[in-house]
Amino acid sequence: MPLSISYLEAVLTTAEVNALSDPTKSYRDAFNDLICITDSLANDFGETMRIKNTLDAYEEKARAEPSWPVLAVLLNCEYALWRINEAIRIEFNPFLSHWIEALLRLEKELTEATTIKAARGIFSDHNATDAITTEEIGRTRAVWIKWVVGGRPSRPSHLSPLIIYRAVCTEDFSLPDFDTHYYIQVLVDTEVWDKPRELQVPGVPTQKQNTISKAKRESDESTAQQAKSSEQWQDVLLRKIKEDRFTAVRELRCLPLTISSLDFLTTLVTDGTLEKYEIESAFTIMHYVQHALRLVERMEAPPPTSEQDMSTNGTVDGGDNMSPVMEYGKEAQSRAVKLLLLFIKNLIRKDLLEPICLAWEINEICVRYIWVKEVRDFKRWVEEGEESEDGESVG
Repeated sequence: MPLSISYLEAVLTTAEVNALSDPTKSYRDAFNDLICITDSLANDFGETMRIKNTLDAYEEKARAEPSWPVLAVLLNCEYALWRINEAIRIEFNPFLSHWIEALLRLEKELTEATTIKAARGIFSDHNATDAITTEEIGRTRAVWIKWVVGGRPSRPSHLSPLIIYRAVCTEDFSLPDFDTHYYIQVLVDTEVWDKPRELQVPGVPTQKQNTISKAKRESDESTAQQAKSSEQWQDVLLRKIKEDRFTAVRELRCLPLTISSLDFLTTLVTDGTLEKYEIESAFTIMHYVQHALRLVERMEAPPPTSEQDMSTNGTVDGGDNMSPVMEYGKEAQSRAVKLLLLFIKNLIRKDLLEPICLAWEINEICVRYIWVKEVRDFKRWVEEGEESEDGESVG
């Protein structure tokens, strides 16, 4: 089915929003009502983007016109995103970045609000009226996100947004410790995020950070030993897929943008290897494409002037692992984008990947690199399902 770029801005319908806007209805009942209206929601990753877009819109509503229905929609949407992806480990969840970004943003706003109130001599957080405030919505949502990311929303799924609000804002409520930096580190290690500045400041590492650092060191040591052997890098990764799934997924997402890497990824999806070992192929490809786009973006910068600054295109290569593979300039960008488009187009043509799974990435390519002729052709291909030059239908 052709993908319209405007789909990226689609939100839930009025009927769907109404199903989520009752603050007295339990999360479970609200979600079931939503599923009854939208049959494809439970199985279509693309449909969940409408929930995410609705969240963004209602976050703005919470600032401008806070109300109980706004609180209900926000909390129910967060629950729906978790519920649809509950079988996926949180480290691999496509919405982990959304939750951590929202949490950091909300906590910053709450801190600023507390500072302002303290300066005005206001020390009570409780709202004595029947109305709900922007600050109360933000505090309740922040707590709910911590429950979602912590994998605990199944326990209070029979509760309602109103009950959660009362527990958070009007009762002596305490939430188990939540290590935000751990999840930031997960996003950095999987290259979903660049390393935040605050994480570069030396400090006392948490236990989970130590665990990640240790795992990364062990992975690096293992990779170094494997490089010394005659074993092919594809065989190394295949073994890791079987024995150490988390490390394998992290390395698959960071493969260089080369023909050998793209062939390897295509094979893993085609022959069902990823699914066999319970690795979500769509999410793995999505994160790899995001990584590849960051590599292409770096090509726009001037080449490094010293060997210390020289970075390579990924962690392994089908050829000489020690040779730098990063190129620079418009021509290099154009070649890399064309290669990436061929990879994406091949997966879509073979029905191995739905275009909507890469909606954001396709949009970035079509906006940022529209000066490449093949990108303009690709944009028409995904939007209109035009026929190729050989007459084959490509929609």
